[in-house]
Amino acid sequence: MASTRNSRRTGMANLTVRPKRTPEALTLRVERPSLARPTDPGLPRSAFTVDVEDWYQSCVDYDAAITERVVRNVDRILAILDDCGVKGSFFVQGKVAEAFPELVGSLAANGHEVQAHGYSHRPLFSMNRAELRDELERAKKTVEDAAGTSVTAFRAQDFSILAGNLWALEMLAHVGFEIDSSIFPMRRPNYGIAKWPLAPHYVAVNGGARILEVPVAIWSFGPMRLPVAGGGYFRILPRRLIDSGLRSIVASGRPAIVYCHPYEFNDAELADYPDVPARMRLSQGIGRRSFANRMHALLEESSFGRFTDVLSAWGLACRLPS
Repeated sequence: MASTRNSRRTGMANLTVRPKRTPEALTLRVERPSLARPTDPGLPRSAFTVDVEDWYQSCVDYDAAITERVVRNVDRILAILDDCGVKGSFFVQGKVAEAFPELVGSLAANGHEVQAHGYSHRPLFSMNRAELRDELERAKKTVEDAAGTSVTAFRAQDFSILAGNLWALEMLAHVGFEIDSSIFPMRRPNYGIAKWPLAPHYVAVNGGARILEVPVAIWSFGPMRLPVAGGGYFRILPRRLIDSGLRSIVASGRPAIVYCHPYEFNDAELADYPDVPARMRLSQGIGRRSFANRMHALLEESSFGRFTDVLSAWGLACRLPS
């Protein structure tokens, strides 16, 4: 355990983490800032975020073209947000920004936040350092060019920063990202890191760089952790369980960060792909029919806002996109 002398002064507690299977020696220091739940009822307590990708390209064939389905699906989300009076944060894949820059520009022009969601949608853990730098630089540039605003935050495709490639955080900081939301703080079959901190925290890496890590919503009770963050969990879990989990997260003193994908708002999309295997069709399609109504009710009943607005409301210094 690192010394806490500076931690008492800044409200941080330090924990040293030594990643496994890194290409070179790397020590990460986790610094836990003090969080203050917003008392102003006008400030959002939870963040609504969207990982903007096209289903077939992101889930089946990384080399497939981005289709206009992603634009129509984002429009479905925007209609719900407008109806509920909520502004959200859209983590946009670079290939989507290249294919439909006007979509990204309109998101920013209408007051939504635009951030980066990788470029190719290939998992980050499959990349070496040169490949990862190229992926991150292209992700940042394509989205910034399309949005006409700075991009300060990143979420990896499929939460693909794992225990074996935590060195990716160092690369993110060096490329210019200030906030990351890529680490799923519990182990799942294909992603996640067991026992990772649940609340927003800073990660200091070699060379003095530092990045704010903001995990998505995981409900903790005793030694158990339950994902109530969004995506398939929102489509499968009972609504009351999700509501209880999100309320508990905020009551425990941290913001709830939820996410979804545009294609989840389109229950008919899979019919366009008759060759998709039955197992994938089931796992990807379950719960889509009621998903839009679920999200509409959640946004109406809870306090949601843009990602960096929420972090600022909880007392974290964040540079807003400009």
